[in-house]
Amino acid sequence: MISQAKNKLLAKYRTRIREAAITNAKKQLAMKGITAGELGADELEILVHDEEVKLRGKLRNYSLAALIAALTLGHF
Repeated sequence: MISQAKNKLLAKYRTRIREAAITNAKKQLAMKGITAGELGADELEILVHDEEVKLRGKLRNYSLAALIAALTLGHF
């Protein structure tokens, strides 16, 4: 039961990151003046994967900063 809830939460997390990465990739292509049709499927997948890595890094940094802030504020 707990593993099902964990898997469901992870799937939701991955889906949202994927959607945000696709949106960011579309923005990058628009800024460069390139349409998605001009690139191959592999190139698009690489671009989206790079965006996913960036988003995960940002989330990790925000989580770490929030943890440090919570631990620091607890000492006052």
